[in-house]
Amino acid sequence: MTEVLQANIFFFITTVAVVVFTVFSCVAMYMVIRILRSVRRITERIDEGSENIAEDIKQLRTYIAQGSLISRIVGMFIKSKRSRSKQKDVDQDN
Repeated sequence: MTEVLQANIFFFITTVAVVVFTVFSCVAMYMVIRILRSVRRITERIDEGSENIAEDIKQLRTYIAQGSLISRIVGMFIKSKRSRSKQKDVDQDN
């Protein structure tokens, strides 16, 4: 084989390799971009959720500061004890 033929074969193989590498690189970049878009959407959803949680905690804090939460919890236990004692009284009367 002549040197020119060997050089042509080398350049042909190199060209094919560069084209294949470029195609794989483009496919990989496309996949990475899709993954990054998904990650961005996920982080936006997490940000929205954390804002909602922060607002709920703020409302809970004001609710506790006003004393409404404690009074309702105590009221639930007192009502349940009253209803139990009323049921016992009704049961004893029967």
